Amino acid sequence: MKRHKERLLWLLLIGIASFNKADFFLTLDALERGFVEANPIVEPIVNTYVFPLVKLVLVPLILIFLWQHRHRIGDKLLNYVWIPFVSYFSLMVYFRMFIIR
Repeated sequence: MKRHKERLLWLLLIGIASFNKADFFLTLDALERGFVEANPIVEPIVNTYVFPLVKLVLVPLILIFLWQHRHRIGDKLLNYVWIPFVSYFSLMVYFRMFIIR
């Protein structure tokens, strides 16, 4: 992987980590205000001890794993990382427009 692609990958992974952490706290805030979790995969674990473990431990560990294995995975990784980055970015826009007032 070329240096500029590695730098972009690093920024995307940091962005995903940041969005993920913000999503954790924004979700807790929204739930306190009476909203419900819209993600059917996450909804069953939201009010359990598993939720912070997944959001604050497992996701960062996966991102670290991806960074450490970027050369083995190859250039495809950069293409795949855009998907969660754009998804989280869209979620942050949604939070800003409809939840945070």
